Amino acid sequence: MAANSTVIYRKDYTPPSHNIDSVNLVFDLIPTKTRVTSTLKITPRPGRRSDALELNGENLRIDSIRINGEPALSDQYDMFPGRLVFRSIAKPTEIEIVTTINPQENLQLSGLYMSKGNFITQCEAEGFRRITYFPDRPDVLSKYSVELHAPKDCKVLLSNGNLIEEGELPDGRRYAKWEDPFLKPSYLFALVAGDFVANEESITLADKRQALLQVWVEPGNDNKTAHAMESLKKAIKWDEKKYGLELDLDRFMIVATDDFNMGAMENKGLNIFNSRCVLADENVATDTDFTQIQATIGHEYFHNWTGDRVTCRDWFQLSLKEGLTVFREQEFSGDQLATESAKVVQRLKNVRALKAFQFPEDAGPMAHPVRPESYTEINNFYTMTVYEKGAEVVRMYQTLFGEEGFKKGLQEYIRRHDGSAATCDDFLNAMADANNADLSQFALWYSQAGTPRVSIKTEWNEQRNELTVRARQVLRTFPGQPKPKPMLIPLAIGILDDKGKDVPLQLVDETEPQGTTRVLRLTQEEQSWTFTNIIRQPTLSVGRGFSAPVIFDIDYSRDQLIFLAKNDSDLFNRAIAFEKLSLIAVDTLMNEMRTQKNDSNLSPMTSYLTTFQEILEDDSLSPAYRAEVLKLPSETAVAEQSIIVEPELIRSALALMQKKIGQRLTSTLEKWMKLCETIGPYKCTPELAGKRALRHLMLEYLVASGNVKAVQQARTLFDKGNNLTDKLSGLRTIALSGTPIGRELIQTAVRAWSNEPLLFNKVLQIYALARPSKGDIPTVEKMRQMMFNQAFDIKNPNNVFSLLRTFFQNGGPEFHTLDGTGYQLWIDTVLEIDKFNPQVAARLGRALENWRRYEPNLASMMYKALSYVSAQNNLSNDLREIVDKALYEPV
Repeated sequence: MAANSTVIYRKDYTPPSHNIDSVNLVFDLIPTKTRVTSTLKITPRPGRRSDALELNGENLRIDSIRINGEPALSDQYDMFPGRLVFRSIAKPTEIEIVTTINPQENLQLSGLYMSKGNFITQCEAEGFRRITYFPDRPDVLSKYSVELHAPKDCKVLLSNGNLIEEGELPDGRRYAKWEDPFLKPSYLFALVAGDFVANEESITLADKRQALLQVWVEPGNDNKTAHAMESLKKAIKWDEKKYGLELDLDRFMIVATDDFNMGAMENKGLNIFNSRCVLADENVATDTDFTQIQATIGHEYFHNWTGDRVTCRDWFQLSLKEGLTVFREQEFSGDQLATESAKVVQRLKNVRALKAFQFPEDAGPMAHPVRPESYTEINNFYTMTVYEKGAEVVRMYQTLFGEEGFKKGLQEYIRRHDGSAATCDDFLNAMADANNADLSQFALWYSQAGTPRVSIKTEWNEQRNELTVRARQVLRTFPGQPKPKPMLIPLAIGILDDKGKDVPLQLVDETEPQGTTRVLRLTQEEQSWTFTNIIRQPTLSVGRGFSAPVIFDIDYSRDQLIFLAKNDSDLFNRAIAFEKLSLIAVDTLMNEMRTQKNDSNLSPMTSYLTTFQEILEDDSLSPAYRAEVLKLPSETAVAEQSIIVEPELIRSALALMQKKIGQRLTSTLEKWMKLCETIGPYKCTPELAGKRALRHLMLEYLVASGNVKAVQQARTLFDKGNNLTDKLSGLRTIALSGTPIGRELIQTAVRAWSNEPLLFNKVLQIYALARPSKGDIPTVEKMRQMMFNQAFDIKNPNNVFSLLRTFFQNGGPEFHTLDGTGYQLWIDTVLEIDKFNPQVAARLGRALENWRRYEPNLASMMYKALSYVSAQNNLSNDLREIVDKALYEPV
């Protein structure tokens, strides 16, 4: 680690020495020299270890310090790198600190910075210390009053809470005063000043109060805010109805900006969003975008209670707010869908993302528990483990206690901790007490890293009509750590008879059946359950609805998987069975390619294609469900199943499988393309979006088969589609097929859309994934060319993530080149970006962290690339932690 890196441990937590009862902030907003006057009213806490008060600060120039109205003396405080320490604050004290900062040069986009001439803040996790000196930790909760002074071209001046006063200063500048009536930590502070326009609407809350909702955007984007406003209203109503949680402010504001490191930020009452998570119409947003915008707006609003009103005590508890709120977001999104089939589509997408990205994280050098025990740079722990696995941990409470039990637990948690900073243990204890349950074993989900594996075996005693289910949990032991303890794992199971019907589930010691889906509690290393009245040949359906974030090892035959894919009443497990069939088919093709042997007797394609066609023709399933189920596994998903990752082989096997499906099912695919055609003006409804998704999938298979007519249909979608979903699908299908016209269409899209950031970023993603055709220059060279495009800005995170992160994560053999040029591009861009935005550099840096799993030649080059970056001086702590863990952390 770097010399200035400090490892912070959860076990070392100590409460703050002082309360900051109130904070008054006055900002004189000037792009190159903003003056910040901070007045803190401080009260020492009983039982404190010391009278010294430590404040955090970074890149600040101190202009003056006053204590109780008098200039501070040099013997009253000490300055250290990143810290201002007052030697003794033993009684209630007022401290005024005046600092100067330079927002225009703040390219980290953390603290106060400029975006297109507008002032924006981002304070989570430790950005507030880049604004003024403060105890910048989440367990210091204060009431904030804010006064903003700005040039008159800053037409809008916003901060948290309620607007108290606004007007014009004697010198012609504008001012506004805001007060937040609720206690909050510094990471939830927000400020926005500049040229914005609002879509605003007043609504009546459940308690009959009126609230003003505002979506603030740059001029010219106000016609793209209707969906965001509707999403916000839906989220407010949903939280009122679902959990009895109401909006607690007179107004709630959303601001959209292009320059933002994250997707969005839940600052109390003033949510700041990356513009891609707000702006939408049929010309700049796809069906997926509309759905994701609704989810993201819901997520940030739900933080109002699970994150703002109750915040986390320290950053080790990050999943307390993020995992919980991701779960609430997922429940909200599901409740907006009309059919069970549509809800399962959302669940499938969430779980597939978890398996593709979080499971490898659990198996790699960045593996950590949902509640980490230590960190060097907190920004590196905004991970899939904390968010998505954390959400699955929260979901398990609902699986164990049901929706009503979960609601009781959540309400008890808020009742106990409203207005305070809590821990994961606090949430667990509220759930346990509300449901009169012992959750001491369940607490291991917060402290043990890694993905549990659960092996399942069944034994049917035909004479006794009994089926015994045996489960064994296998937990990863980390080097230097004690052997993990058995966890409480909820296993939702069903049993199908040989006709595909669910069997009523009755344990041998029960007097009657208890439904057709049961949640078993696996609490021991090995455990078994015996069910009676199993008269016909049974097939077990295990982990229904993905009841726990584990890997199930169950030795299904191909015929059993086909049976489940056709018959399982649990639509999630039905999809997973077909996914396993797909992976078996891909693996078989990969083995044939390795041995250069094509044994048709071993090929699973015939039975696979029959099952594929039966699912496609099943009208009881929604088009959206069929589109999701019938997609081939991603290259990432195949790599996750592989012992040794071979990018070129994976790409070739998937391409061949696509081609076989397209060639052998041509007439069926063409039929469903026609049946799923949507006529008339664009509408983003679940039904129409599902039809578009299925139609586009059919087209992908046909184009992959070399069907000339299909290639022309894809081009027509791009040229003449009346919505972005169709246009991008046509472009992406051709670009990923390696068809020569792909180069021409991408260049057309770049020229046409480079002036619209939302569209340009989408083109960048397709550009990064495009397959080369004969005569193309190497993809790595094309990537470097795009970085010189005048529309591309390496200082803009959206541009960087769209082009570079997409390429590094999903570029396959075009990134993992045998000559190492892909890794050289990674080195060059990561080091360049680290100079001004360490958070973005660290996220790119993670592309090579699982290098050990790749075939030896690639692994060797990846190791050398990581070593080269690690050897550089002056790396940020963010990037240093990533590359050094990748190199040296045992896995």
